[in-house]
Amino acid sequence: MHSTRLDVVPFLLHPRSRTASIVLSAAGVLCMGLTGCGIGAVPIAHTTITPTSTSTATTTTSPTTTASGSTGSTGTTGSSTTVNVSAAEQAAIAWTTNFGDSITAGWGSSAPQLAYAALLDTALAGPNANLSRAGDQAADMARLWVYPNAMPSLGSAQLFTVMIGTNDAYVCGGSNGCIANWYQSLAASLAWLAVPSADKVQGNSITQRSDGWTADLKAGIAATAAGERLSFPVQQTQTGRSLLVAYRVFDVGAGGGEATLSINGQPVATLSAQVATGQAIDTKNGTSDTIFLASVPLGEAGQYDVALTTTTPGFFSLQWAGVSTGNYATMPAAPRVVIGQVTSTGSAALNATVDLYNAQLTQLVAALAAEGLNIKIAPTANVLQPGDFTDELHPNDAGHLLLAQTFAASL
Repeated sequence: MHSTRLDVVPFLLHPRSRTASIVLSAAGVLCMGLTGCGIGAVPIAHTTITPTSTSTATTTTSPTTTASGSTGSTGTTGSSTTVNVSAAEQAAIAWTTNFGDSITAGWGSSAPQLAYAALLDTALAGPNANLSRAGDQAADMARLWVYPNAMPSLGSAQLFTVMIGTNDAYVCGGSNGCIANWYQSLAASLAWLAVPSADKVQGNSITQRSDGWTADLKAGIAATAAGERLSFPVQQTQTGRSLLVAYRVFDVGAGGGEATLSINGQPVATLSAQVATGQAIDTKNGTSDTIFLASVPLGEAGQYDVALTTTTPGFFSLQWAGVSTGNYATMPAAPRVVIGQVTSTGSAALNATVDLYNAQLTQLVAALAAEGLNIKIAPTANVLQPGDFTDELHPNDAGHLLLAQTFAASL
C-alpha cells in the first residue's frame, strides 16, 4: 500500500468570518470539520488509501391535503393561510418525525395543532411523531432524541424534519466553541437520520473485537482501558465517498479517552472522547455528553478494513461507522431530511449570531449531500417578521404558519 507524507491538518474557524476551513485530501476529496480534517476528527491527512478488494416501492396517490392556520391579531401569512402538500409528496412519505426545540414543540402557538410541525404533519396526512423539547440544543437532540428513537432504513419512505440552534445561539453564543459543538452534534444527527441502516456498522454489532468492549446506549460499544481493539470491513461502491464515524464526546474531566482510527492498517485519525472545541457541552437542559461525527475521505471503490484501537485509559464509545452507497435523493423511499435554518429573532444582536450558525449549516449540508445523503435546507432564516413573534424567540400562529409553509415548499 502506498502512502504519502502524513500531516495533521487542524480545523480552523476564521476569527472573523467563522466559516469552515476546507482541506483537499490527496485523493481530491473535500474534507471538512471542526476539530480536524473531516467532521470532528483530528486526522492525519494527505493520505492515499487503497481498497483491499472491489465489489458492488410502489406508491399510491391520495388527495392533496391542506392544513389551516390562524393569522392571529398581528403578523403576515404570505399569500395563503394553508399548508399545501401535493398528492405525490404525500404518497412518497410514509412516516414523519420532527426534531427540534421549543419552536418545534409549538411554543408561541395558541393551540397545539397550530404549531408549525403539527401543521406540516397534518398536511402530509400520515403517521408522525414530534420529538422536541423546550430549551434543547443540538447536543441534547443528538444524545437524547435522534439516536435513541430513529432507525432510518431504505424503502421505508421516512421524512425527518430538524430545526435546532436557537438555544445554542441564545444560551451559548457565537464563539467558535459554541458553534463547533452545535455543528458537530448536528452533523452526527443528520448523518444518522440520512444514512440508511444498511450502510451503517453499528458498534454493538461488531464481532471482531478484544474482550474489553461492552454495549453502550442503543447502538454503540465502549471500552475503558487502553489497547482495546475492534475491526470491521466497509464496502465503498462509489469512488470519492468518506468513512463516517460517530462517537460519544464528554465534557473535560468526565474521564473520556482517545482512540486511533486506522484504515487498511494505516492510522488516519485520532478520536477523542473529551470535547476539544474550547467550549463545554453543558447545555441549558443539563446534557454534558453528546455524539460527534468524524469524516475520513476514502479513495477508489472497494472494500476497506477499518480498525479502532483505544490509546489512553478512559471511556471511549463508538456508535457507528459507515459509507454511503447510493445517491439517496434519487432513490424512491430512501430516508430524507429537511433541516430548517435557525430562525431570526426579535433581537438584532442575536440575529448576527444566528447568521454565523446558518453560514455553517450551509456548508455542513453541502458536505453531507456530497456524500449522497438526501438532505435539504428549508430557508426559514428570514421568513419571520417583527409581527410574527410572541416574544423575542418564539413565533405566534402567523409565524408558525410561515414556518410550516416553508418546510412544505422545501420537500
